[in-house]
Amino acid sequence: MVFRGSAEHTAHAAAAYLGEVDALWVSIRDRNPIRRLLGATWEAVVLDLHAGFDPDLLGRCHGFILGGGALVLRMPKTPVLPSALALHPYSEEQVGDRMWARLERAIGTPAPHRLAPRPVRQGTDEQSKLVATLRARFTDNEPRRIALIADRGRGKSAALGLAAAGLSTTVTAAHPDHAAELLRFAPDARFIDPLELARGTLRPPLILVDEAAALSVPLLRELLRVHSQASFAFASTVHGYEGHGRGFSLRFLPGVPELERFTLRTPIRWDPDDPLESFVHEVLLLNAAPPALPRRTGPRLQARTLDRASLDEPTLRAVFGLLVSAHYRTTPADLQRLLDAPNLSLHGLFEDDRVAAVCLSAREGGLPEEQATALTRGAYRIRGHALAETLAVHSGRADAAQLPMIRSVRTAVHPDRRRLGYGRMLVEHLHGTHSPHLFGTMFGATPELLSFRRAQGYELVRLGVSRSSRTGEPSAVMIRPVHAEAHALLHGLRATLARDLPLQLELMEGGGLPLSPALREAVLADLPAPAPLLQPQITEMVLAYAFGPRPYDAAATGITAFVRSTDLAPLGPQARLLVQRRVLDRLPWAELAAEAQLGIPAVMRALRRAIRTLYGVGGG
Repeated sequence: MVFRGSAEHTAHAAAAYLGEVDALWVSIRDRNPIRRLLGATWEAVVLDLHAGFDPDLLGRCHGFILGGGALVLRMPKTPVLPSALALHPYSEEQVGDRMWARLERAIGTPAPHRLAPRPVRQGTDEQSKLVATLRARFTDNEPRRIALIADRGRGKSAALGLAAAGLSTTVTAAHPDHAAELLRFAPDARFIDPLELARGTLRPPLILVDEAAALSVPLLRELLRVHSQASFAFASTVHGYEGHGRGFSLRFLPGVPELERFTLRTPIRWDPDDPLESFVHEVLLLNAAPPALPRRTGPRLQARTLDRASLDEPTLRAVFGLLVSAHYRTTPADLQRLLDAPNLSLHGLFEDDRVAAVCLSAREGGLPEEQATALTRGAYRIRGHALAETLAVHSGRADAAQLPMIRSVRTAVHPDRRRLGYGRMLVEHLHGTHSPHLFGTMFGATPELLSFRRAQGYELVRLGVSRSSRTGEPSAVMIRPVHAEAHALLHGLRATLARDLPLQLELMEGGGLPLSPALREAVLADLPAPAPLLQPQITEMVLAYAFGPRPYDAAATGITAFVRSTDLAPLGPQARLLVQRRVLDRLPWAELAAEAQLGIPAVMRALRRAIRTLYGVGGG
């Protein structure tokens, strides 16, 4: 149902239509609280679009609605464009309206709908049979390897929870919210962060991994290796707002020995071929997939920049399907950015008339000196300039943020065309299309990706110590200089990396997930002579950490030198303990938090305060 007009008018109209119906009212301001409601149901959801259209919010909301219920859209008479996409140096007038137009086309002329919601079915025969099968596997004496893959709303998380109820079960996922439904049906199960689980300090007999495609292939493999005697069940959504990566199905599952695959086809909350599910899939391209490519018989290859305003539906589906297939976390919001963000460019490599590879790039940097300097101090925040921001904040290089740059946001090659040079051809096209001071990219580091980028003239300038649950890999930042200023920047960043990397690797390995030998060799390759650690550099790093936005790992070299030359006596007992154990003894955050009987975020804040105090007493 769609009501158009002023916010007041549409609110009254929606309320009159719903009457006494139990409905969830949602606006764009509710995007974060909505995450906590996953798994709940309503007879209707009222979605307010007067402040703008959030595709991720639509994707979340439609799953709340019972079969026979309604999605009610409150819409203004004219489009409201996403002002958040107006990134420097672009204005709101330059933001596109193509995602809004897509929504309007899908709405068409809504037919009158009489609310007749049904209660949620208590499962299906298909689900009951699967629960019995899984229960038998989970109680077997031999370790089992199971994959459960289904569309959203089919009851896969509930099936896992019911099958594991009462058993000694550990649940993990990229975020606790992803496992909320599973834990609802297995309330005795324990949730453990996947990175913590990979450290192997606990040895659970049964591990359930919900929304497994949101975790990286290396992390999933590490879980299997560390817990080789445990039974595993991996659940993943085929199509869903959460985003998913085909790396799970194409790279991980084929390498799991004695794997059993299961699926659920019948929806529980609504009927098969539900019109609302079809509508949302159409608007958000949740069912987008890589195009079918014929056998290669000498196709004519052509790389070109795509005009997003004239993308036809088959090409858009192919492009977005490739991005979904290659990246673990592609969401409907990425479709909106692809269509409407003025700072993005879209490039494709075509076999005849079929797209076989895509690259999404972003224009970044070029900040005024005042803004760039404020960025390094933490006095200024900027959206959509990830590469410029990390060089300024983590490396302390305000001059880097002033340089115009092009960042490769995402590059995806068709699964059937990998290792044929398609990615290289597309990157070369990108280099020939733009003329910035430098090109750059950020990604979860693997030996293969580092080698690929080095072959294109990129060099590593930063390696992040923290490893997220989603990538399982440290973040790598690589740049390819073009102008003289960028070459000088690269020289300085590489020398700094050579100086700081040994300690960063030590901190990383102390956290329980050391780099593989191949990745360690790749990040250490061809490093120059390290930059000297002089007093001005020590002071700069300490200040950037104590009073600015720089994370500990990016300043650890300077902080360590500072602490070693500073009397810790002015600190209180707990602050002195934190400095001693983290800075000098290099205790991992998790162990330090346990020792201090605090949470990890609290320990991080307390250490920053302690260094601030030390600087004020002895260094400032």
